[in-house]
Amino acid sequence: MQHKFISTVSLLILLGNQAFGQWTKLPHLAENVISVYIADSNLLAGTEAGIYHTKDEGNTWDTATGINTIATSFAQEGKKLLVSSYEQVFQSMDYGTSWTALPTIYTFQNVNKIVVSDRRYVVGMDGSGVWFSEDGGTAWRSSNSSWQSRNTDIVHKGNMLVASYTGSGYLQISSTGGQTWYAPGGNGLKIGSSSAFQDVYCLAVKDDSVLIAGTQNNGVYTSNDGVYFSYDDGNNWSKEVNGLTTTAVNSIVVVRDLIFLGTKGGGVFYSDDEGKNWTPLNNGLSNLTINKLYSQGTTLYAGVSTGIFKVDVCALLKKDLTLNVVGSTTIKAGDSVMLVAQSNVANVDWYLNDVLIPKHKGNIYFAKDSGNYKAVIAYSPSCRDTSNVVSVVVTSLAGIKEAIYPKGVLKIYPNPSNGTVSFDAAAMEHTEQSEVFIYDVSGRLIKTFPLKQNSLLTTNGWNNGIYLAVVRSSNKISQPQKFTVAE
Repeated sequence: MQHKFISTVSLLILLGNQAFGQWTKLPHLAENVISVYIADSNLLAGTEAGIYHTKDEGNTWDTATGINTIATSFAQEGKKLLVSSYEQVFQSMDYGTSWTALPTIYTFQNVNKIVVSDRRYVVGMDGSGVWFSEDGGTAWRSSNSSWQSRNTDIVHKGNMLVASYTGSGYLQISSTGGQTWYAPGGNGLKIGSSSAFQDVYCLAVKDDSVLIAGTQNNGVYTSNDGVYFSYDDGNNWSKEVNGLTTTAVNSIVVVRDLIFLGTKGGGVFYSDDEGKNWTPLNNGLSNLTINKLYSQGTTLYAGVSTGIFKVDVCALLKKDLTLNVVGSTTIKAGDSVMLVAQSNVANVDWYLNDVLIPKHKGNIYFAKDSGNYKAVIAYSPSCRDTSNVVSVVVTSLAGIKEAIYPKGVLKIYPNPSNGTVSFDAAAMEHTEQSEVFIYDVSGRLIKTFPLKQNSLLTTNGWNNGIYLAVVRSSNKISQPQKFTVAE
C-alpha cells in the first residue's frame, strides 16, 4: 500500500527558506527512522518495518514495495541499491522504489551494516561477525574475523575496511576486501587502563587518514563513553569530549573539515578542530536521540524516532579563505612563487584568470605564469568559498630555472611521529642552503628551520594531525610531503 501526503504551501516555504543552524522536520513522516540515504534525488527513510521514499522533501511519501521488514543501512553499486535487513540483504534497481530479497545470510539475526568493496558485498551481523559475498549476494561466506560478536559498523579507510563491535568486541581491519581480518596492535580502544575493550557503536573516517569511533558502554563503564580519534589505524586513541554534554554516541558523519555527532539524548554536536572542542547544533531539533546522521552536499539529515530532520551547514563550512604568498609575486621567467590557501580543507581548486587549473588540488600551488590567482573550495553547487586574488608578474628576463626536487628525495620518519621527526636529506644536493617549511593542513606556516644532512624536529605539544613539509633552496623546491603527528 502506498501512502500519499500533500503538504501545505506554508510548509514548503519554510523548508525552502530555513535559517542557518535551524533544523526543520520533513513533513508527513512519523516513523522511527534508523537509516537515511539519497539516490538520484530519491530520499529514502529506512524504518523497522520497511522503507519510505520522497522526491520532494516530504511533500509526498511513498512506501517502497518488496520490503516490509527492518532497513538498517544502505549501500550502492553503480545503479544498484542495497539495504541490510533481517537475515538478508535486499536490492533495488529503481533507486529504492521497489526491492527484491537476496538469499538468507544467517537466520534469526539482523544484518546491521552493508558496504561494497571491489564488487564484493561485505555485511556485519548482529551476533555472528562479518560475512561477504563475491557473486552479487547469491552465496555468502563467514570471514575469518576473530570476533564473532555483534558488528555495529564497517567503513572504508584507504584500501582497508575497518569494522567495529560491541559485546566483547573491538575493532578489526581488513586489507583483503572483507575476507580476512586482524586486530590493531598498540593500546587499542580500551576501558581506561584495563584490558577490556570498549563497545564501539559507530565509525567514521576524515581525510582518509583519521579514524573516529563513537562508544557506549554499560554500567560503571559509561564514564568511558565518548568520541575517540586514531591517527595510526586504530593502534592508539585519544578521547575528545570537550563541550559534549552527552557522550553516548550513536552516529558520526564527516562533512569536509566538520565532524558531526548524533548522540543518545543530547542531540547533535559538531567540531571543526578534529574533536578538540564540540558545539551543540540543536536549534529546532525536538528529538534529541539521534538514530542516524547522513549528509549530502551541505545538507545534514538526522533520523529519529519521529521521522527526519534536516539542516543546512554551509555557513559552518565556509571560512575566510585566505591566499598567502611565500616570496615575491614578481618573478623571473622559469621561477615560481608559492601560494598557500589557508584552509582546513585540503581539496582546494585553483584558478588562473578565472579559469580552473586542471589536475591540481591542495593547499599549496607554485605559480609560474603571469596572471590573477585565486583558490576556491566548492562544498556544493550553491556553497563555495573564494579567496582573495593574488597577481603574479613574470618578467621577460630569464633567471635560473627553479627545479623541482624528485619525489621522495626527502625522507621523513617515523611517520606517524611519536614526539620527534627526522628529515633525512642524504640524497639532496646543497642541503646546507636549504630550508624546511612546515605547514598545517589549513596552510598556516608552523615552523621553518635550516635543512642539514639529518635534521631532527621535536613535535611534543603539537596537535595531533597531518602536516606538510616543503623544502626550498636557492634554485630548487620540493612538492609538499605529508607527515602525521600522533602522540
